[in-house]
Amino acid sequence: MTKTLMLAGTAGFAMIAASPALAQTPAPAADDGAPTEIVVTAQKRTERLQDVPVAVSVVSGKDLQRLSTNNIEDSTRLVPALTFVKGTTGLNSALFLRGLGTTNFSIAAEPSVSAVLDGVVLARAGEAFGDLYDIERIEVLRGPQGTLFGKNASAGVVSIVTREPGDTLGGYVDVGYFDRSEFKAKASIGGPIGENWKAGITGFYGNYDGNLYNATTRQYVNGYLHYGGRLQLIGQLTDALRIKVLADYRRADDDCCAFVVGALNPTAATIPAVTAVLAPIQGADTRRIVQSRNTRTTEETWGASLQADLSLGEHTLTSITSYRKWNNTEIRDGSWVDQVYTTIPLIYDDGPQRSSTFTQELRLTSPVSDTFDYVLGAFYYKAKARRIFTRTDTYCTASTGVALPSGLIPCPAGSTIVNPRGTADFGSIFENYAFFGQGTLHISQQLKLIAGLRYTHDNVSTDHIRTTNFTGTTFPGVGAPAGIGAAFDAGVNAALNSTGTGANGVPFTASTSANNLSGKVALNYNINPDHMVYASYARGYKGPAFNTFFNMQFFNTAPIAPELSDSFEVGLKNSMFGGRVILNLTGFYVKVKNYQSNFPTTVNGAVTTTIINAGDVSSRGFEADWLVRPSRNFTISGGIAYAEARVDAFNPPPAAQAGNAILPGTPLAFAPKFKGSLGVTYTIEPASLPFGIELGAQATFTDKQLSQLQALNTVAQIQTQSAVTIPAYEQIDFTLAAVGADDKYRVSFIVKNVLGNAYPSTIGTGGPGGTLLYQIPRDADRYFGVTARFNFGSK
Repeated sequence: MTKTLMLAGTAGFAMIAASPALAQTPAPAADDGAPTEIVVTAQKRTERLQDVPVAVSVVSGKDLQRLSTNNIEDSTRLVPALTFVKGTTGLNSALFLRGLGTTNFSIAAEPSVSAVLDGVVLARAGEAFGDLYDIERIEVLRGPQGTLFGKNASAGVVSIVTREPGDTLGGYVDVGYFDRSEFKAKASIGGPIGENWKAGITGFYGNYDGNLYNATTRQYVNGYLHYGGRLQLIGQLTDALRIKVLADYRRADDDCCAFVVGALNPTAATIPAVTAVLAPIQGADTRRIVQSRNTRTTEETWGASLQADLSLGEHTLTSITSYRKWNNTEIRDGSWVDQVYTTIPLIYDDGPQRSSTFTQELRLTSPVSDTFDYVLGAFYYKAKARRIFTRTDTYCTASTGVALPSGLIPCPAGSTIVNPRGTADFGSIFENYAFFGQGTLHISQQLKLIAGLRYTHDNVSTDHIRTTNFTGTTFPGVGAPAGIGAAFDAGVNAALNSTGTGANGVPFTASTSANNLSGKVALNYNINPDHMVYASYARGYKGPAFNTFFNMQFFNTAPIAPELSDSFEVGLKNSMFGGRVILNLTGFYVKVKNYQSNFPTTVNGAVTTTIINAGDVSSRGFEADWLVRPSRNFTISGGIAYAEARVDAFNPPPAAQAGNAILPGTPLAFAPKFKGSLGVTYTIEPASLPFGIELGAQATFTDKQLSQLQALNTVAQIQTQSAVTIPAYEQIDFTLAAVGADDKYRVSFIVKNVLGNAYPSTIGTGGPGGTLLYQIPRDADRYFGVTARFNFGSK
């Protein structure tokens, strides 16, 4: 039987290699071997997944346990349409769906894929990238979901639902150890604490040395130290009123994320000597850096929410109130070398950010009927953020050193060293309120019409001021506006400020607002209880923004217009052979106007990115998800996503040269055309052993993709596009586990990236000497681990 499993797994992996394919999540099995129903809350009520006329992928908590994952980044391997873009910190990381999303460095811009935790909208993408634990399921809703989930859902929603404590006392202890001293631990206990009350508490801890070696500090980097916990309190106060209180805390200290210095950008005007001194650490296959300072990120986040569900006859009134704090500090080495040369300065950044969000949602849900049912609601949130960002340059204007054989001239003691420093203090406030409703008209037993509307009002305000310790006006501070200095900043602040005052210390302030009416309409037809076809149209909306960041200049002051998307989708959902085979097919076309996208620009010798209204873009494609369970012990799950996301009409950014215009047909960044996964799980239950043996394999394919939106008007730009294209890659993981009776314990041996396929997660320009910069994720290398989980009481 083991041989049969391996043959099945090998055949599946051959399919991946031949044509990118597959993914979806297995459901738990009933006693007869058929999967139990998967339920979701994609339409703000509990429904069977196969009845929802929306493209939804569901990742269960057990799936995450099998992967031994603890973050959203890893779970994207189970949802082909979902892509995670890892930045140097959670502040500039992002989620993309169907090739659409937003990465940015601005404090006054928001994501396109909304993250929701237990019904609470997380205002900033980075808040969703923490540790995952006690997960019941993750629902990934593809396409605009603004009607029910709000303005930050113009590309889709990732909804995280945590597991509630059981009705009897129970819990678990879960530990894992992996290569390079990676250790993970979680523990939870929960159950009744009195009549009509139950509570649960969970704690977690994890640390990891990292996958890159800094030869200067003699430390491994790109690792982490995380710890925190969650408290739940649930009470049935009366027959009609149920409340749920959630509180969580997380602390993170990551020496992440450093870049590996890659090959020379073919279009860079460079000094050969610069690349010569970097040669020993160059290339995407290396795992070495030389930096005098480790790039680090520290985070502290906590939040609390209160959900109250009140039965009003057959209707339910739901109130969700939340308050969250998210503090993030980025400490960055932006020079990628370990000493100052006459042609290479040292650049250090220190950027603490403090954020808070208050949200309130009221929702009235009618009972499901044979004629008409509906959801009505109102929503309000206010999100504040402030960042104080300091950039320090160590620059050598005259050296007492002797030129190296490479031609570079170091600057030892006695050289003329200057240390200009600029500090920008900037903030943003997002205030949003909305009213929404969605109804379902049962035209017949088989045909339903679903329609919804949402009215949204947004107000965004921002402020910015930059000061420096350098009194001149012409110093070429790398990575800072040309002419950095107090006199220059006084002029900048004056030009930015609407009052026109010229004093250094007067901030730029601005605000903008927008109103929007968006919605959806869908028809779904039940061919029979096991087959449903649907067609839908949805209007997505993402609110206005500002380009507020350290390097902000005159042409960055105009507000970024709202992003609008029109999505057309058709789908077919099938459940066959008593639920043992599930096959869901989706076709889609999305047109986005005023797409908010990052665009690379050069500021005084350093490549920076600013968010712009790139113009009109579109994405079209198809998706397939399936789950096959031939028997109680055998599961094959898979899915495939094809999305062609491209520019249709480009609006060049302010102050950009004509040569930077992007031609129609240019692919969007972080939009692989094909992405898929295949999972195979088989359990052997030998009569001679007190435990079962589970064999599992998970394979993922990701097509090539651009790492930045790139103009293609010249031979040089085409060469750069090729240089910043992330090659296609595959990854295969294997698991061998011993599983106790009734799942009382599970001990697993895991091999990640069996084939050892190395790949960068991002490729950037602007490295020293005109080099490229590669970010290398943990899963780009083969590694091993052992995990053990022990359950007690109710699960």
